Amino acid sequence: MRRSFLWVLLVGLASTVAQVFAIDPKLDAPPASIESITAREIGGHLRFLASDLMKGRDTASPEIRLAGEYLAAHLYAAGAQPLGDQSPKGRTYFQRFPLEVVTPLSQGSELTLTLDLGGAKRVVSCKLGEDYVLRPHGVIGGEIEADVVFVGYGRDDPEKKIDDYAGLTVEDRFVLVFEGNPGDAPAKPGETAPFTNPFTKREAARKHGALGVLVIQPPGRNSTPPRIPFSARNLGFDEPNLSLAPSPSVVPVVTLADPIRDLLESSLKLQTEGDSRPKAPHNALRVRFRHAVKREAREDRNVLGFMPGVDPKKKNEVVVFSAHYDHEGVNAKGEIFNGSDDNASGTSAVLEIAEAFGLSPRPARSVAFLWVSGEEKGLLGSEWYADHRILPDGAVIVADINLDMVSRNDSKKIGVTPSPKHADYNSLIPAAREACKIEGLEAVFDTDPFYGRTDSFNFAKKGIPIVFFFSGIHEDYHKPTDDFEKADLEKAAHVARAAFRLGWKTAQDEEAPKKIPAPVDEKPDGDKTVDLKPNR
Repeated sequence: MRRSFLWVLLVGLASTVAQVFAIDPKLDAPPASIESITAREIGGHLRFLASDLMKGRDTASPEIRLAGEYLAAHLYAAGAQPLGDQSPKGRTYFQRFPLEVVTPLSQGSELTLTLDLGGAKRVVSCKLGEDYVLRPHGVIGGEIEADVVFVGYGRDDPEKKIDDYAGLTVEDRFVLVFEGNPGDAPAKPGETAPFTNPFTKREAARKHGALGVLVIQPPGRNSTPPRIPFSARNLGFDEPNLSLAPSPSVVPVVTLADPIRDLLESSLKLQTEGDSRPKAPHNALRVRFRHAVKREAREDRNVLGFMPGVDPKKKNEVVVFSAHYDHEGVNAKGEIFNGSDDNASGTSAVLEIAEAFGLSPRPARSVAFLWVSGEEKGLLGSEWYADHRILPDGAVIVADINLDMVSRNDSKKIGVTPSPKHADYNSLIPAAREACKIEGLEAVFDTDPFYGRTDSFNFAKKGIPIVFFFSGIHEDYHKPTDDFEKADLEKAAHVARAAFRLGWKTAQDEEAPKKIPAPVDEKPDGDKTVDLKPNR
């Protein structure tokens, strides 16, 4: 980094004084070191992290490991203490987390139905993608052979006092359910019924001990034609899926094609008239379900640094700055997804914020810097950290300030969530708006739909107040064209300085962040629906 000798001398003296003499924890204005956060400095980090050398920083790749070492080296230079795992040589800057790559295999996956009506057996072999479809990820490999119990629409809703499982024993069996609900209008000639999510029935089946779910359309309804063919590859077979280890296990939900449905309905006399849970002959249907998978253990790392506060009590309250440093890697065509905006920009911004805090007097509260991997695979690294927090004894996280994609689109605007219309609106938000205003940025509330799609969501789920800075989607999002040359470095620097201002104020405030009512002129208008689920 290139800074004038006088600047380095002055900042060095300030830091020395701060360490020798206790810094007044009531300081309000951000220190002069905020001026060290510049477009050039951010560009230096960004140019390296988004270079072809890094091959898109894929999760658990050699390149993401190199990126982690780069971040750790700069944390050391900034004076941040390591806050990761213990090693024989002491604490490190890295928190390792276990991963598992699971590849569902179309070869070896089978479904066979056996009808036994009065001793006359009929065996029906079903072909994947034609006779049955299955979303395979999370389904445990192996073979199951079991009786099938018909449970009508398979509902279990205590609030509505509906239980289609009442009086039935389905433990260690498959259940056969109608899609939808009683009373759904049958399809008109030439039309198909609207799609309903069969996975809503999975939880009821799991709750009652069922091994799996077979879903069919009720009489008079036809399946909606798929937008893309139901090939094994399009269903997710033969494609690796990365998750935290051990990988989650779910009850398989198998949707049967209409010709198989017609056979079952005619053979088992399935009816819907008069009774929401019609009966079928007991033990008349049996299923053999085989699911083949390949498993591979992997590992990745989060990067953590820590700067302790000076207030005897408030130093146990930690303000976290976070960003994900992984991206999409290289595709089958050899195209590199450099991920300059997503999220080398946020990664570089948080690194500059850490370096600015390293040049500052210590605030009252402690400050931590967290870079997580696996975001692009489902917020994996932040989920692991949120569930396995490494902190000094007695310390708690009081805020998370997250930066993800901060170098594109309108140079004078930055998205902020949660908005006043969001249930998690908190005292960080007014302070963030003011910090943005000082930096010449307008904080706009267009980011709530992305609230659950970035790493701060895993902190919010734990009840921790968060703020997420986001510049929005653009034409290069998740494409090989998200390159360094398109980055608005000045905007990224302004966002980083706004986040620094917010973090400094939060670390100095008398009270820790908390949920607050929305301003009178920005009260929710009655529609509080917000997508809170990860969608990457």
